[in-house]
Amino acid sequence: MNNIEALCLLIQANLLTQYQGENLTVLPDTALLEEGWLDSLTIISIVTDVERKFGIAFPEEKVIAASFRTPATLWAVIEANRVELA
Repeated sequence: MNNIEALCLLIQANLLTQYQGENLTVLPDTALLEEGWLDSLTIISIVTDVERKFGIAFPEEKVIAASFRTPATLWAVIEANRVELA
């Protein structure tokens, strides 16, 4: 399943690794940055998992805060790069 729901689960798994014991559900509109869920190491871990799961090379210039505001904004980056690589 390569869709936004799969991305939400991927992000949730990364966050639960860092925030064990938290009651956390990641939805497409979850405010990842505003809620303070992301730090630089978590972002790199998510990028690595995204590249592996979705088969893209995540552009370095897109590893910026704006790309990680919500899973929906990150999904837009993934979709744009799938088209560019196709």
